[in-house]
Amino acid sequence: MEAIRSLNDHEVRRRQIWTDDGVRLDVRYVGHERAQCVLLAHGFGQTQFSWNETARYLAAAGWQAVSYDARGHGNSDRSPTGKYNFDTFIEDFRRVCSSLPHPPILVGASMGGLTGLLANSEKPIAELSALVLVDIAPRWDDRGVEAMLAFMRQNPKGFASLDEAREQVRNFLPHRRSAATAEGLKRNLRQAEDGRWYWHWDPAMLALAEKSKNLQTRLKSAARKLKLPTLLISGGRSELIAEEHVDEFLKLAPHAKHENVPDAGHMVAGDVNDRFLQTILPFLKQHTADGVMK
Repeated sequence: MEAIRSLNDHEVRRRQIWTDDGVRLDVRYVGHERAQCVLLAHGFGQTQFSWNETARYLAAAGWQAVSYDARGHGNSDRSPTGKYNFDTFIEDFRRVCSSLPHPPILVGASMGGLTGLLANSEKPIAELSALVLVDIAPRWDDRGVEAMLAFMRQNPKGFASLDEAREQVRNFLPHRRSAATAEGLKRNLRQAEDGRWYWHWDPAMLALAEKSKNLQTRLKSAARKLKLPTLLISGGRSELIAEEHVDEFLKLAPHAKHENVPDAGHMVAGDVNDRFLQTILPFLKQHTADGVMK
């Protein structure tokens, strides 16, 4: 692995993992290589850099934080066919899990959580030791998804400047304590030869997101089969997950625990990362294997 820089005195290692159809997945590791792995899976339209602060903290606390860009996102390759389906995301997730030295605890935000839920429950594998679902459940408010997609469809011709992109983010996420920084935007945007800035995800994926409601029956079945220790974290100001969706999930998976972060929206870790960390740490400590931590 290639050491690329230091985060809070922890070396960041980077690796490329290749899928069966030739897609290159970009994976980062922060923390001691022998420590319990916490796999951080980002949401639709995000990149692994959404976990930067979380990864720093987990590494400092003794875990190895592993994150990757899903296909079509960030530094990973886009689909060679220009088409996307959820089963391919699941197989990519399995590929990353199987590359790790021991079963990780998954912390999956939105799409990342759904991917892990289906991967584990539909074809039980010894690749996860516990599951944290971040503001996602088998059923959600379709209006929240529609609002997200409307935001993602804006500016198909990109932005003239980072300031223009920052203003769009501020309008879409007015509850955020601070506006997106230029450095943060550079990690989620790419500058084309024409000088304009474009989101760092493949627009072809929007067709898949528009069909996400079709997954709900499949996800309910997966939740009923769920045996892993599970924690659902919901944002009190979430645009997608309401109390009714939480209650339904807890009926499907009665062993699961639930925590609410009152001042967070759907992007819980990005909205209030300190509160998010306080919420997940007891669960991570409880389900970290003896002798695995550094």
